[in-house]
Amino acid sequence: MENTTEVEYISIYDKPKRGKGRPKTCNLSDEEKRQRNRDNATRYHYDNYEYCKMRQRLQKQTAYVSKKN
Repeated sequence: MENTTEVEYISIYDKPKRGKGRPKTCNLSDEEKRQRNRDNATRYHYDNYEYCKMRQRLQKQTAYVSKKN
């Protein structure tokens, strides 16, 4: 008869292994992520319509002034 009471040795000095990088929390495909970003951009544009139009007008004006000089 064989006595098998051996237990695997675990060192108290070994550091535990850690995962690399940020945890993966999103389980969407790449196309679903792109669609979600498009929807967010569209929603932002319609929620802040006046601000977006004002910003576009200022950008066009600064581009026109910089071309003129």
